[in-house]
Amino acid sequence: MAENKGNINKLEEKTTKERIFESAINLFAQKGFDATSMREIAEAVGIKKASLYSHYKSKNEIMDNIFEYFKKELMKMRPPEAQNLDKIDKITPEIFRQRADLTLGIFKNPVIEKIFRIISSEQFRDKRARMIVLECLIHEPYSFSRAVLEIMVKKGVINEIDPDVKAMEFQYSIYTLFMEYLLLKSGNSDTGKIEEMIEKHLDYFVNSLEKK
Repeated sequence: MAENKGNINKLEEKTTKERIFESAINLFAQKGFDATSMREIAEAVGIKKASLYSHYKSKNEIMDNIFEYFKKELMKMRPPEAQNLDKIDKITPEIFRQRADLTLGIFKNPVIEKIFRIISSEQFRDKRARMIVLECLIHEPYSFSRAVLEIMVKKGVINEIDPDVKAMEFQYSIYTLFMEYLLLKSGNSDTGKIEEMIEKHLDYFVNSLEKK
């Protein structure tokens, strides 16, 4: 009986912590990190401020968890086939379309959209947010694309191209398109046109790699 009670308590603790996490995301996205207090987060969850501190020591700890969650979700944008670069010869240029589709699917998640809004507003004040933009959204995806392209060229999967230039062509264009998509979505604007533009860019890029 005591063991069962302990398991129930653990479940309740996890549920409360998840609610704190979700409420903090909502408030940070709406009001900003600095303008949100721990008391407001506790009130949104329906618990006392003292109880909140038993789960998170500070707002910064909550923000750390939010950023870590975002970074882990971004790793899902890599197609499963691309996890092992040694098997790159089995991958076609369509891998770039797959990667873009996976990324767009992640960005369509309402939680990820809100976290992106937090990162966008905090990137000039918070080093953690700035590093996510630079490393996770720009540098790492570019480096990964470059590595994939370089191996594909060596193995004769695609045409002879400059991996550096081609990776820039893919990554920086798709990054800009995704940012426009997220900005439109955050304002409840129609995203149909920008999604068409993303598809056109992917068609062009994939076709440019296909061996004739």
